[in-house]
Amino acid sequence: MYKNYKIDLHIHTNVNPHAFSTLEENIKAASKKGMKVIAITNHGPALPDSPHWWHLANIAILPEVIEGVRVLKGVEANILDENAKLDINQNVYERMEIILAGFHTVDGYEETRDIVKNTNAILNLIKSQKADIIVHLGNPIFPVDYEKIVKAAKENNVALEINNTSLGTLTRVGSRKNCKKMLELAKKEGCYIVLGSDSHYSDHIGEFTNAIKLIEEVGYPEELILNSSVENLENFLKLRKGLRPKEINS
Repeated sequence: MYKNYKIDLHIHTNVNPHAFSTLEENIKAASKKGMKVIAITNHGPALPDSPHWWHLANIAILPEVIEGVRVLKGVEANILDENAKLDINQNVYERMEIILAGFHTVDGYEETRDIVKNTNAILNLIKSQKADIIVHLGNPIFPVDYEKIVKAAKENNVALEINNTSLGTLTRVGSRKNCKKMLELAKKEGCYIVLGSDSHYSDHIGEFTNAIKLIEEVGYPEELILNSSVENLENFLKLRKGLRPKEINS
């Protein structure tokens, strides 16, 4: 039923040293796999092995299309508090074509099992319209109220990610049950979702095997999956551009 998706909106390069491929290696791999669109989304500076904000902002110098692949300029920002504060500044914010955001254990927002705090942080971020996609929400070390989050995502036209890496056996173990619950609620509400490889190595770009199994179980509508077509993605990005506030710290 589901396609061999050729859009991947969650990819890291080795400027985050816990990733292992350069920008050029990622693009060459994406081109070889026939990817239509990729987003380079390195971590924001709150993580200890992230680049200076100059690097994140300077991604704007890249051409739109490299080796036949549309390369979106993006970032995976870190949530720093309950009030929608992210770890990117105005310079980075203005240059990003796509902004992912999610929980990591960072100074300002350490791991917490406080479901009320975590839920409020995501709800406030969604309502602020500063992030286009909320990533890896299945992570059991940051529990949230999925019903409230899905409703807010629908109302504010923010997409929710099904992170393929989270559904494996090494990272954010225990996410699958939570992701399935979120997907079932999102299907009822009619939310946008996106499959993300969360690639930290070039050969993993476009790897959605685990995520596709999950959307097959739920029977998620193809038209609400941003990876399903370039047209769907472009319409979403155009919508999001009109919704974002002008200032990241507003």
